[in-house]
Amino acid sequence: MAGFLDRFGPFSNNRFNVSSQLKKLSSFGMKYDDMVIRQSQAIGVMEDKFGYGQINPLGLDTDDMWYPFASLSMADVGMRKQIGFFDQGYPQRREELREFSLHDEIEEILDTLCDEAIVYDDQNFFARPSILNAPVSEEVEKYLVKSYNNLYSYFGFNQDQSAWYFFRKWLVDGYLAFEIIYNEKQTEIIGFKELDPISLIPAVDKDTNKKMWIQYKDDAVRERQLFDSQILYLSYASISTASRTSYVERLVRAFNIMRIMEHTRVIWAVTNASYKMKFIIPVGGKSKTRAKQSLSQLMHNYKEVIDFDMTSGKMDINGSPLMQFNKEYWLPSKDGEQPEIETLGNDGPDLSDTESMKYFADKLKLASKIPFSRFDTESPATYEMSAEGLIREEIKFGKFIKRLRSSFQEILAKPLFLQLALKFPEIANDPMIKSQVSLAYNEENMFAELKEMEIMEKRVDFISTMKDTLVETDDEMNDIPYFNLDFLIKKYLKMKPEDLEKNTSIAKKKEEEKKDAEEDSIGGGDIDF
Repeated sequence: MAGFLDRFGPFSNNRFNVSSQLKKLSSFGMKYDDMVIRQSQAIGVMEDKFGYGQINPLGLDTDDMWYPFASLSMADVGMRKQIGFFDQGYPQRREELREFSLHDEIEEILDTLCDEAIVYDDQNFFARPSILNAPVSEEVEKYLVKSYNNLYSYFGFNQDQSAWYFFRKWLVDGYLAFEIIYNEKQTEIIGFKELDPISLIPAVDKDTNKKMWIQYKDDAVRERQLFDSQILYLSYASISTASRTSYVERLVRAFNIMRIMEHTRVIWAVTNASYKMKFIIPVGGKSKTRAKQSLSQLMHNYKEVIDFDMTSGKMDINGSPLMQFNKEYWLPSKDGEQPEIETLGNDGPDLSDTESMKYFADKLKLASKIPFSRFDTESPATYEMSAEGLIREEIKFGKFIKRLRSSFQEILAKPLFLQLALKFPEIANDPMIKSQVSLAYNEENMFAELKEMEIMEKRVDFISTMKDTLVETDDEMNDIPYFNLDFLIKKYLKMKPEDLEKNTSIAKKKEEEKKDAEEDSIGGGDIDF
């Protein structure tokens, strides 16, 4: 029995034997999956970028298939995720991003994004399973819901706000990785374990040509070899396009410039809160050396060292957090020579002018992609219940949230498809179903629902107008609608095909029930002779 003392490493005699079904599910997501890589003759973009000729100059099918660079051929065919292992500077940058995310302004931006993307309902679900346009049996639909509920609880999403925190971590780090844990017979998913994404490299099994992941490669103790059906790997960035590692990375420049402007104004205000003094000290007939000593002693006595901590906002003066607001200077006089002390001007910028600060604060808001109205505390935005109230900025923000959700949904969509394929093996060979298994995220409670209802109402009014306005006249001078009602509904009502089919089936069922009731009424009546 496997446990914490038995991890099935490369030198273990008790190896974890992956079933043929799990190996089969570790494909590239295409019907012709394995043959694409085997039959490819050209060098792809990512293979060339990372030096294909240096790793395998003759292009031979050797043990190099285990090396991550050889497996980059997958990136040019089906995989679009960026891999943290290939970015040598990422581990240090990740720590910097995590520390950066603790600033108040960045926390507020992240909280706003997470609250918009992860919306919980009364049962603590932030999304429900969905098979978009693929026709499936009622048995599959029921098993889909049951499996989803189990997977949701295995992650612990139903007990706390873990999904919200994982989404936030993904925005900061740019990567998330989990091991998918199966039961002993490998027929059912029973849990998940979070992994460090940096420890994982993509590879190809040289025996089956299936996609694999190697954890802690070349580490004799910690190296693990896992098939793709055992790994969840989420990446914010794409490996084949120029993109930032994580969402937070886009905020760094704008925030740092804004903070510099803020700090310079604070430092100026503090350092000019007391007068600057100029001292002219008579040295009489002292030698040059004695004069320097006297001046050095005076400088030491009256010098102030001001230290401002940009992280905590704490300021120390001569090592003390207390600042003197009045100062007295006592100087000796000799042979009638008097020291001269005068106040220097402390003219500086107008601290009441906040335009420059506002400019750089707006740059940060623009980089966040969050609508400006959501930052306005003086006249905060309100929810408009009419279509005219939906400004273009909110529409763009909604599309951005959808893109984030589309990438994050793999955290549940992939294990859900794997569980369906284990239960119904025919699904594993259906690329349509694999591409249609997704999550239907909860929207912002009643506001999104009211907006959808209003849009549907306007669509219905438009269809009714089209149907009643354009008519033809038959030979008996009867008005006949020019447009077919079914055509108008399918064209303009924008309902899902499965919803239209359900409506039709319900109508047929009611018609059959009505017919059966009429027949029962006729058959059960009194018979007159």
